[in-house]
Order: sequence, then structure tokens, then C-alpha cells
Amino acid sequence: MTDRPFAAGPTALVAPSSSRGRQFWASPITRILAFLGLALLFLLGIILLARAVLMAAGSHSPLSGEVTNMLGYACAAAAVTLAYVVMVRRADGRSLLSAGLTARGLFSETGIGLLIGGGVFSAVMGMMRAVGVYHIGAVNPHFRPLVPLLMFLFLAVFQEVAVRGYIFQTLEGRWGTGIALAGSTVFFGLAHLGSSVDGLTTLQRLVGPVFISVETGLLFTAAYLLTRRLWLPIGIHWGWNFFESSIYGAANTGSWGNERNTLFSDHFTGPFLLTGGPFGPEASVICLVIGAYAGLLLLRLALRKGQWQVALDTRSTPQTHEKQVK
Repeated sequence: MTDRPFAAGPTALVAPSSSRGRQFWASPITRILAFLGLALLFLLGIILLARAVLMAAGSHSPLSGEVTNMLGYACAAAAVTLAYVVMVRRADGRSLLSAGLTARGLFSETGIGLLIGGGVFSAVMGMMRAVGVYHIGAVNPHFRPLVPLLMFLFLAVFQEVAVRGYIFQTLEGRWGTGIALAGSTVFFGLAHLGSSVDGLTTLQRLVGPVFISVETGLLFTAAYLLTRRLWLPIGIHWGWNFFESSIYGAANTGSWGNERNTLFSDHFTGPFLLTGGPFGPEASVICLVIGAYAGLLLLRLALRKGQWQVALDTRSTPQTHEKQVK
């Protein structure tokens, strides 16, 4: 076991003065809801600012859907990161070091994660091809990777800072790694329930988010536990999505499948549980097994480093503690 990265201390700058108020604010659920609300406020402000800048610049030419998505995720990433920094520093009384935002590993761990994510998803597609449900087509000579690379990077930052960052860390600070792992992966899966995918039954709509919570929720959380920094899970998430949609042309939770700007053209044939149907490979048993196996391998490495933490004894007075990230 390791020392706990943090417990929200009584010196948090926005903590209420009354005893009942402090008890309410000390609840992880309260702080998570405050974080989500603050991120939403920042997002609205950033969007309004971006629109004002575009109007002032006199930009009236329509943007492509890919560029629009990229800018949208850039705004979301900025909003969530700002909310994360404010909550960590002002509400929790922690340093960014304890929150996993350090200069160390920024480029190396993100780059390694990009290769791991791409490699794991390539294994998924290779297995699908081996069993005859994935059929790869011609190479697109006009493939332009820059915009999708940036789009999926911003998407990874947005989701990892929120889920493996504030949500996981806040749950772990009170209830330990086990509850935090379960709670954050369930939240991650539920967040994909809102995906608009046509041609699915009610059961199939549930399969995708459930599988995602296991195959990627476990993988990304284990990557954070291994380093106690956010760069590795950001990189893995980035590589996973980029290879899935922009290299192999597969649908990602029902989106971006068979876009014109992909390296390969392809098509899938076979039952839903082997292909994921319109939802994409993430709803397939093949992806579930390979993704979960990769996550378990990283989790095993994290356990060997002693990164699993026990629940906080709530009977004692919480004291702020910052873990030295090695």
C-alpha cells in the first residue's frame, strides 16, 4: 500500500465555516458535482468568447465538420482543465504535483501512451480480420492526419482530466482505489449512453457503454495508477481513438465511422457481438477481451509498485497529504 495522494483538508480555501457545511463540502460527491458545474460554466464562457472572436475577425466561411469537432473538443479540454486546476488548488488545497499534472512525463509518457493505445487497438482489428469480420480496403492517398490527431488529443485531455483526474482522485481520496476504480469506470461508461447511434436495439445500446467501461475504463485507470500522472492515460486514449477512427475507419461509439479522411476504407460483416455493429468495435466481445486484458496487465504493474490504496478512516480528522510522485 502507498500513502494517500490527498485528503481534502480543513484549510481548503472555499470550505464553508460551519461544521455542517464543512461536512457537506467534504463529501466526494459534492466536490465532483461542483467540479462538473464549474467545468460547464467555463465551457459556456469559452464558447461565448470564441464566437465573439470569430465575429470580430469577420470569419463567415463555414468550417468542415472535422474542424468544428476539433474546436469543440479543444474548448471542452480547456474548460475541464481550468475547472480541474481551480478545484485542486482552491477547493482541495492540493498541488498540481499530487493531481498528476507535472512537467515530468509530459512528452515521453504521452508518446508512449499513443503507441500503446494504437497498438492495443491494432490488436483488436487484427483479431477481427483473423476471424473474418473486418475487411480492410484500399489506402487513401489523400489522408490528412493533422486535424483528427488534434481532435482526438483534445478529446482525450477532456475526458481523462475529468474522469481519471478529478473524479477518480476525489473518490480514491475518501474510499480507496477499489471504489474509485469502480465508480469512475461506471461514470465513464454511462457518459457514452448519450451517443446517438441508429439501427440498434435497446439491449445493444446498453452493451456498448458497459463494454467501454470495462475495456477502456480499466485500461485508462490502470495507466494512471501506474504513474500517478495523467499523461500516460491521455496518450493511450488518444492513440486508441485515432487508430480506431482515423487509421482503420471504424465507428467510435457510432461516430466518425467510414469518414472520407481515414487511412483505410473498410467494412464489417458478422454478428453484433463480434463487430459491434453501428456502435463500432468497442461494443464487440473481441475488443472487450483484448482491452480488458491490456488493462489487467497495466493494473498488475501498478499493484507491483504498491499503488493500490485503502479507504480513508473517516472517523479521524482528514489532513492534507501530498504524495511524492516518483
